[in-house]
Amino acid sequence: MVAHLLGIPAGAHAEEESALRELGADQAEIQTRREETFGEAAAERLAELDRRRAQWDERVALYRAERDALEAGADRDEAGSEADWEAELSRLRSRHFEGPELVRIRALDAIAASESHTD
Repeated sequence: MVAHLLGIPAGAHAEEESALRELGADQAEIQTRREETFGEAAAERLAELDRRRAQWDERVALYRAERDALEAGADRDEAGSEADWEAELSRLRSRHFEGPELVRIRALDAIAASESHTD
């Protein structure tokens, strides 16, 4: 990793970026700091990673809103069996995600479900 090669402790750059964002730094300021620390090419790769993460977060939020609306609009006891619910949920997931993303969203749903049962 570039940070390690530059003598930057693991995670230190992420902590610094987080602190800068909390202080109100905009994306241009973050990008400038990245370029100073890692160079232009690495800074651009980090910016692309930021964009991809933001797109993922938006897709997950849209999916969850649709899932919650589906769940709120249907009494699962009246709508059918648990298998019917899982089939409907699977169709919803497939509209928003594909391939490895499906594995990831199922895992995120399982984590969220387990956390809601422990509250």
